[in-house]
Amino acid sequence: MNWTEIKAFFASLTLERLLPALLILVVGFTAVRFLMKLVDKLLDRSKLDRTMFTILRAALRVLLYSAVFLIAVDTLGFDVTSLVAILSVVSLAISLAVQSLLSNVVGGLTLLATHPFRVGDWVQIGDEEGVVQDIGIHYTKIMTYYGQVLYLPNSDTVSSRICNFSADGKCRMELKFTASYQDDTETVREAILEAAVHPGILRDPAPKVVVSEYGDSAVIYLLHIWVEPDEENYLEIKFAVTEAVREKFREKNVTIPFPQMDVHMNP
Repeated sequence: MNWTEIKAFFASLTLERLLPALLILVVGFTAVRFLMKLVDKLLDRSKLDRTMFTILRAALRVLLYSAVFLIAVDTLGFDVTSLVAILSVVSLAISLAVQSLLSNVVGGLTLLATHPFRVGDWVQIGDEEGVVQDIGIHYTKIMTYYGQVLYLPNSDTVSSRICNFSADGKCRMELKFTASYQDDTETVREAILEAAVHPGILRDPAPKVVVSEYGDSAVIYLLHIWVEPDEENYLEIKFAVTEAVREKFREKNVTIPFPQMDVHMNP
């Protein structure tokens, strides 16, 4: 439809043609408001996240009002197909212009729908670790142990490896210690277990010490302990146990070796 046809269309409008369209708009908008109230009640009863609730409500509202408007325009004899085509082209242009923004929105909807983590969870997203403060439409906000507030784009978040330390209610800590080959294995194991007595360490499952590998200069031991999924508590326990192991090694005369190399020279 060209500009001449558009002018001819508006010139041909009469009150008799406008009344049905106005009636459709009034009845249609009233019906949309009524339907939105029903939708609000249904969504309120659901366990849907509030952010997701807001997005779905806004999208449905735009869709319903647009449908009523197109029906009303169609009764006037306007070429709705051309209008829809124009709107599609405009929508495509806008989509290309805000592609990164839309990818973040889609990522936010994915996070809200799949729930890999919730506000308050201690998580690691890619290389970043902290407590989730907010899950927004564009960004996920986390706070690190050092007080840094990070805003991670949702498009990056959903494509990253996500580790949720809070999902199971407890998480395992693995600490590595070394002792010399001359030290008795059971003595080393006993010293490490005696050091793992922090009140934040869970007793079930019980702490466990295993020989991990034999290094060039030392035997490597691993301490497995379970703690509650709290980042601050986790680091406090890690530092306390690491320090306590050194004291226990000193009490039991366990040697912490340093890297060394034996060179044998043939005459």
